[in-house]
Amino acid sequence: MRRNYIVIAFLLIGSFSFGQEGQFSQYFASSSILNPAFTGTIPNLSFNTNYKRGGDKSQESFLELMQVTFTYPFKKTTSKDFQTGGAGITFFQEKRGFQGIYNSKKVLLTGAYAMRLSRLKNESIIFGLQGGIVEHRIDGSSLTWGSQWNKYIGHDNALTGEEVGSNPIVYPTFNFGVIYTIYDNENRYVRDRSLIVGLSADNLNRPKVSFDGFEGARKSLLLKGFVSSKLPLTARWYMHPSAYVLYSQGNTQINGGLYVSTFINSAKSKTAVQLQLGSWYRLEDSIIVLAGFEIENLKIGFSFDLNTQSFDINQELGGNLPTYEVSLTYNLDLTSPLRNISSPIF
Repeated sequence: MRRNYIVIAFLLIGSFSFGQEGQFSQYFASSSILNPAFTGTIPNLSFNTNYKRGGDKSQESFLELMQVTFTYPFKKTTSKDFQTGGAGITFFQEKRGFQGIYNSKKVLLTGAYAMRLSRLKNESIIFGLQGGIVEHRIDGSSLTWGSQWNKYIGHDNALTGEEVGSNPIVYPTFNFGVIYTIYDNENRYVRDRSLIVGLSADNLNRPKVSFDGFEGARKSLLLKGFVSSKLPLTARWYMHPSAYVLYSQGNTQINGGLYVSTFINSAKSKTAVQLQLGSWYRLEDSIIVLAGFEIENLKIGFSFDLNTQSFDINQELGGNLPTYEVSLTYNLDLTSPLRNISSPIF
């Protein structure tokens, strides 16, 4: 039995040391995870959450992700308000595997500083630093052992099994990101063209993780880059071509996306409704379809993908199992819009 315990421990070390956590499909709706610098672009106190699920707990391919973020902006007031940065806190949880046996949680604090590059142009660069605590745990109560076999009734919960995962893996993590953005008009409702580019690195401190006293390995550096632009199609329709690339340990994931957006009623209306539709193609892996809307201080998105991938080892978690995700953002400052930059809202 001890041998089985050792095997499981080493498997967990490999999984948590070399792997990255699961990914949300609505990249821009989970912006604090996409790039810490996004915290410096949200111009008001806001609440944001994502929930993603694929499969059932009775399946080995089960995956469940959730994040909640609160963001507070920093502003400088002269002749008009100018955002100088922001701060945020993010709570993240992931469950995966049979009965959600693998459980990961983290709490991240983020600070961002925004610098305007030109007074004549709406051009800025934003730096973001993120740090927090990560916990990995295996729920041993979901496992069955040979020592729990009863020759009369089969598996017997009354018999004692092995204690696995009693000591979780806990370590600090630090991430850094930078964003460059430029757009043609300060008023987002009449803005026709924009460009946003971001680079970030996760696990800067390369923490060494171990399980129940067994020697572990260091977390690998995860590099991420994205670009997105807004271009007019007609008087009220816009397109947002986008790309997102991740690299870690010799593995590269490439994502290409295209959104279209429009205001259903007048953009100048106090109850202007923005509708956005789009899709992402994850190279050699999956197609993600997204739809959502933004009205006043509320933003809701829904996405659906036919395939999910654990980026760290290029291994499918769900095969062809459909995966869905919902997101919600609420602006707690009712006097200002949700965003002052023009990335896709989902």
